[in-house]
Amino acid sequence: MVPEGYKLVFEDNFDIGSLDLDKWSYRANGPRRCGFNAPSAVSIENGHLVIRQTYRDGEYGLGWYGGMIRANKRFCRGYFEIRCICSDATQGSFWSAFWLQGPSPYDPEISRGGIGPGGAEIDILEAFCDENGQALMESNINCAGKRDSKAAPGGLDSFQPVHRVVSDGYSAFHTYALEWTETEYRFFLDGELQAVTSWGDGVSSQEEELIVSLELPGKAPESTDMTSTFIVDSVRIWQKD
Repeated sequence: MVPEGYKLVFEDNFDIGSLDLDKWSYRANGPRRCGFNAPSAVSIENGHLVIRQTYRDGEYGLGWYGGMIRANKRFCRGYFEIRCICSDATQGSFWSAFWLQGPSPYDPEISRGGIGPGGAEIDILEAFCDENGQALMESNINCAGKRDSKAAPGGLDSFQPVHRVVSDGYSAFHTYALEWTETEYRFFLDGELQAVTSWGDGVSSQEEELIVSLELPGKAPESTDMTSTFIVDSVRIWQKD
């Protein structure tokens, strides 16, 4: 349930037959980790956004393909929600993600622990798998330049407020959400609060990109005879006046 005091400012139910380019743009096309991001991996099918991972001969040659889109507008604070079925991360370690990225969260001089003009990377949802092959849902915050950093010089600090199994996360729709306020990040699963944190040197105050992606792993799977899909029913954002 969306907290009181918020107004709907962005909504896509993916019901117009193709990606709405008034709302979204393809992001980071070309080489990425073990393969490529490409618009051809993104489609609208039966009223859903579908990002499909395959091994094929595509726009950038033979290899693994995934996809990534970003909202055309940037957002600072609000309630961010996705309703989706995550891709099966047991199939080659490809993972579904719904996340926010600041202007430069990986530069310690600019991010300054998430409170500087570089902001932070806020992973609302990353869908992996546990040792038993069950859907493992994580939320993560990443930034550089934190005052008490444990990272190597110039490295990235990370914190994981949510780490839990969702047994049917690869087969059923669930709703994942973040409330980002001036003082904290609040993570939700199906309307239930999972974690509250202000980790970093403070909460980001920057306008950030909203991204939906099917991520490629660093190491390519040995078998090329597999595919997985990230199926998104809706993305909604609420903000306060």
